[in-house]
Amino acid sequence: MKPIAERNRAAVGAVGTLVLVAVVAAAFSYDKLPVIKGTSDYTAYFAEAGGIKPGSDVRVSGYGVGRVSSVTLEGTKVLVEFTVDDDVELGDRTEAAIKTETVLGTKMLELTPQGDGVLAGTIPLERTTSPYDLPTALGDLTTTISGLDTTQLSTALST
Repeated sequence: MKPIAERNRAAVGAVGTLVLVAVVAAAFSYDKLPVIKGTSDYTAYFAEAGGIKPGSDVRVSGYGVGRVSSVTLEGTKVLVEFTVDDDVELGDRTEAAIKTETVLGTKMLELTPQGDGVLAGTIPLERTTSPYDLPTALGDLTTTISGLDTTQLSTALST
């Protein structure tokens, strides 16, 4: 084997530059390598996005296990892509729900692991729940109030 001093300097420089570029690229994107990443990617369909956005928390039983990666519109449905730590076991009947996390209205994705086996493929629309929002709440309130007997309620309050 020839010493480096006796080799073609242009070839040694090119190889050294390529090695340096590869090391820098690996350092900046190490979290995307499947062996090092420590998370698995999943997707779920929702009827509406309900305020969830990339970076929102993913929780199982109130414990943070991942993050929402992206939210995209696919026809009349919303596709939510998210990551979950590898040590969390999600069964093949896992359910997902968008819920309010804080008083200010920050949303999170809550997963309910169910079923046997391993979650493969996208969680279908039938096993997802969109958040309870203000227009729906007002609609339900209107339905409830319209069924009240106001005379009886007035009598009960005056008593």
